[in-house]
Amino acid sequence: MKRELEIALRARSTWLVVGLAALLVGHGFLLALDLYSQVSRTALASHLQAKEVDPLVGVVRPTLGGLHLAIALLVPLVAARPLSIEKERGTFGALCLSVGSIERVVLRKWFASFAAASLVLLAPLVMLCAFRIVGGHVDPIEVGVAVLGEVLHLVLVVAISNAAAAWTRTQTQAVGASVACSVSAWALDASDGFAALAWVGGAASWSIERHVLAFSRGVLPLGHAGWLLGAIACAVGVGIAGARFDLPTWRRFGVSLVVLFVGAVTLPRISDHSRGYDWSEERRSSLPPDVVRRLRALDGPVALEIEMDLDDSRRRQLEADVLAKLRLARPDLEVHFPLDERAASGPAGREDRYGTIRVSVAGTTRETRSTSRKELVTLLFDAARQPQPDYSTPLYPGYPLVVEGRARTATLLLAYGILPCAIVLSGIWITRRRHRR
Repeated sequence: MKRELEIALRARSTWLVVGLAALLVGHGFLLALDLYSQVSRTALASHLQAKEVDPLVGVVRPTLGGLHLAIALLVPLVAARPLSIEKERGTFGALCLSVGSIERVVLRKWFASFAAASLVLLAPLVMLCAFRIVGGHVDPIEVGVAVLGEVLHLVLVVAISNAAAAWTRTQTQAVGASVACSVSAWALDASDGFAALAWVGGAASWSIERHVLAFSRGVLPLGHAGWLLGAIACAVGVGIAGARFDLPTWRRFGVSLVVLFVGAVTLPRISDHSRGYDWSEERRSSLPPDVVRRLRALDGPVALEIEMDLDDSRRRQLEADVLAKLRLARPDLEVHFPLDERAASGPAGREDRYGTIRVSVAGTTRETRSTSRKELVTLLFDAARQPQPDYSTPLYPGYPLVVEGRARTATLLLAYGILPCAIVLSGIWITRRRHRR
């Protein structure tokens, strides 16, 4: 392992990539901090507005957004190197013979790639510590869940990069293939927001960002976590198959196709598992406690039929807020969008029924055009012929914070100067030690 770690960690390109990632994450953090301070100035004058100032949404998620971009575009430059450099030098076969196992060599390369790529996690952790030092509130549990999503994203990109390196001859080819996977995942994200791209259909479930985003709310989604772990296993399997130079090409392709087929069949089913655990502070990503308890006690299936198309902003709001909270309480919730399945709808029918939301509990149906969270929950209990629950929620005080003056200057110097320069200088020092030897 020492040799593998030296290849990954004693390359100047590794430290340059980590420095660029730190600069990108720091830039996102500063933009988020400035916006958070502007909102806080207004919120400090109103107790009600102060409750809406959420550091997880205002600071943590934008900071991790910069990390997400760095993982997708920059990490392949680091992760593909340990394996692809052996392929370029022509020493991979000899190394496998000396070790006595191709799989062991590939897994060592994978571990070394992850060790080097995990350095990009340093920047967001330092930025969040700086936010805490200047007076910001950071809940360790909900932030830990959000970071866990990016760690799984990092492991997946490392696995994809190593699989690409196993099937290609040069590092340039491996990096290009890995980045292409990231770009294609972003293209799939577009299908969730535009009806014109609805032809993409179920392929949107293969979007990496969609599965990682679920963690950023402080919620541990079992389906999305299972999808990411399954995708990692598939990428590792394809990488091992591609590295088996002792097998004929047709057999390596066959094994890889079998692994991909199994993944294509099982991963969508795993991601459909909607059970999750709300670990956000004061469980604010869920409905009120009494509502959750009463919803779980309802007998019979619970379903919603929503007459809205993909372009409707109200639908996106429903999916991000009400439906996400209802699924935490009722993982068996069935949501149906009839317009997604219609090839064409007449103008008259669209005008008559568009915007209608039908709530069904054990076969009893209620209708509304309101997207209000309380309205929909009220209709659920009305359809179930149950008394209304207590809608009071635990007090979340909010954490407004205005960062200015010396504190703002210190964070700016840290994000744009101290941290990136410290990383690059550390890399120069480590690589110079190698050259002196």
